[in-house]
Amino acid sequence: MNYISFYRKWRPQSFDEIVGQEYNIRTLKNSISNNRLSHSYIFCGPRGTGKTSTARILAKALNCAKGVTPEPCNKCDNCVSISNGTSVDVVEIDAASNRGINEIRELREKVKYLPSVLRKKVYIIDEVHMLTTEAFNALLKVLEEPPEHVVFIMATTEPNKVIPTILSRCQRFDFLPIRMDKIKERLKNIAGREKISISESALDLISKYADGSLRDADGILEQLASFGENKIEVKDVVSLLGITDLDLLFKFTNVLISKNVTEGLVLTRKIIENSHNLKVFVSEFLDYLYDLYVIKNYENPFELVNISEDYKEEYLSQSGKLDKKEIEFYMEIFTDLLKQIKWGENSRVFFKTAVIRAINFTALGREEIDKETIKMKAKIESLKTEIDKINLEKENIAGTREDNKEVKGNNYESEEDDFDIINTDEINKIVGEVEVNRKYKADTGKEVKQDKEVDAKDSTDVKKNNEKSDDFVLACSNLDEISRLLKKKKISVHAMFIESKPERLEGDVLYFRLEANKKWHKDHLNKRGNADLISGVIKEVTGRGYKVKFEIAEGEGKEGKDKPEDSTGAGTADKYTEAKKNGKSGEKFKDKVEPGNNEDENVYGQEDESKSKEDIISYFEKKFNIKE
Repeated sequence: MNYISFYRKWRPQSFDEIVGQEYNIRTLKNSISNNRLSHSYIFCGPRGTGKTSTARILAKALNCAKGVTPEPCNKCDNCVSISNGTSVDVVEIDAASNRGINEIRELREKVKYLPSVLRKKVYIIDEVHMLTTEAFNALLKVLEEPPEHVVFIMATTEPNKVIPTILSRCQRFDFLPIRMDKIKERLKNIAGREKISISESALDLISKYADGSLRDADGILEQLASFGENKIEVKDVVSLLGITDLDLLFKFTNVLISKNVTEGLVLTRKIIENSHNLKVFVSEFLDYLYDLYVIKNYENPFELVNISEDYKEEYLSQSGKLDKKEIEFYMEIFTDLLKQIKWGENSRVFFKTAVIRAINFTALGREEIDKETIKMKAKIESLKTEIDKINLEKENIAGTREDNKEVKGNNYESEEDDFDIINTDEINKIVGEVEVNRKYKADTGKEVKQDKEVDAKDSTDVKKNNEKSDDFVLACSNLDEISRLLKKKKISVHAMFIESKPERLEGDVLYFRLEANKKWHKDHLNKRGNADLISGVIKEVTGRGYKVKFEIAEGEGKEGKDKPEDSTGAGTADKYTEAKKNGKSGEKFKDKVEPGNNEDENVYGQEDESKSKEDIISYFEKKFNIKE
C-alpha cells in the first residue's frame, strides 16, 4: 500500500472524532436525528479546523446504508466510497480553480439529475469565496429553488467575501481554532499509533506552533518523525521549526521578575549563541506577555488564551509576581525592539539593550517607585508655590511702579482695613500727648500745653479735639497713597497738589498750606472740579469725607495769618513735621514739601505773587524733565 500522509490517514471519520468543534457537531447531529435538514450549509473558519472533514461525515450521515443517522457505520459501500472519494454522487469542487460562471452553469445542469446510487446528491464546494460575482449569481438561482435530492455544503476561510444573498440562504456554522490541549491530546494519540516517542515539552511546542490548526500539527509531527527517526525532543522541534522553547520564555520572564542582572546577561548570551531567530523569539515573547496580561486582568482568562493544561500553573504564578504596569512596560519595549529587528541591522545590539532596560526597570522595585513618585509630587507642589509667590510679587511691583520710584515698603499690612495703614510710631506719639493732657486735666483741672498752648474749655471739647486729631493724622499718614492715586486720575492736579502739605482740620474741612509763591497753584486747586477730585481721592484712601481748602502761608486775612494753634488742640502742623521724621510716609513726603529740599525754589524763588506764563511752563519743564 502506498504511503498516506498523517493528515489524510488520520482524518476524522465520524462526528465524534472531530476535535474542538463540540457546538457545531452537536447541532448537526440533532438536526439529523430530528429530520431538520437544510438544503444548503456553509462552514466558516480557519484552515485545518475540520470543515471539509465535517462535510464528508455529513454526506455519509445522509447516505449511510442503515439510514439517515448521526453515526454513520463507515463500513457500508456508501460510507466507504464517500470516505475514499470515489462516490459519483458526492461531488467535491475546488472553487479556487473552478471559479467562473461556466463551471457553475455546468453544475446547474447536473443538479437536475437524480443521484445514481445514494439518497442525496451532495455538492461540497471548498473555498467558495473564490467564485466570481457572476458565478455567485448563477449559483444563487440553484440555492433559491434546489431540487429535493440535492444538498449543498460550502466551506470558506473568508466568509466576508461571500455575497450576502448566498449567506442568507445557508445555515452557517463557524469553526473555531482548536485549543492547544485538544491538539496535544490528538497528537499524542497519533504518536502512540505510529509508535513515535515524543516528549511532553515537544508536544506542547508543536501544539503552540500549530496555531489552532490540527492539519498543520499533523504535518509537523509527520516531518519531525522523519527527522528524529521516531524519537522527538524539544531541541528537534526548535531546530526544525526555528521556534522558541516555551521553557526558555519562562526562564526569561523569571529573570525579569527576580531582577537579576547577572542571570539576564548570561541568558541573553545563550539565546544569541544558540542561533535563535531573534525576530521569532521577540514575537513569541510578546504573545507570552499578552497571555500573562490577560491572566492578570481577566476573571476567566483561559477562555481567551490558548494555553496547555500543563503550563497553566506556571502562567498563574508568573502573572501574580508581575505588576500590571510592568507587563505593559515590557510589551512596549519589545514591540519597539521587534520593529528595529525587522527593519534595521544590528539586531543583537538592539536585543541586548532592550533586555538591560527591562531588567533595570524592575530593579527599582515598587516601594522605591512609590517613594520617587511622592518626592516628585512634593517638588512639583513646591515649585508651584514659588511660582505663585513670584507672580504675586510682580503684581505688587506693577501696582507701585506707577510713581516711577523704588518701592521701599508700605505702612500697612492689609488693604481690607483702612485704619491699619496708620504708622504705629506716629499714632503712639500723638495719642500719648492726648492722654497726658487728659490725665493732667483730671488731676489738676488744668490743660497741658503741648508745642503751642491749647486752651480747652472742658473735657467734652478735649474729646472732640482728640478725635479730630486722629482724623488729621490719618490723612497725613496716608498722603503718599493719596498722591499716588491722584496721579493716576489726573496728573496735572497731582503736580500742583504735591507742592502743598496738610495744615489743619476744622470741622469737615481739611486745610492744606502752600508756599507764598504758589498762588497760581492755590487758585487752580481750589477750583470746584479739582477740589472735588482731591476730596474723593482722600475719601477713597482714608474712608473719611473731607472738603479740601488750599491756603497761602503768608499774606493778609485768613490765608496770610500766622500759623494757628490747631483747633484740634494738638498743634497739628508741628505734629505733622515730627511725624515726617518718625514715620515712613513722612520720609517719603519729605523730598516734596520740606523747605530747602524743594527743587522748585530755583524756579519760584522770587516773592512776586503774579507769575508769568513763561515761569509756569519753565516750572513744569523742570518738574517733569521735559525736553523739546
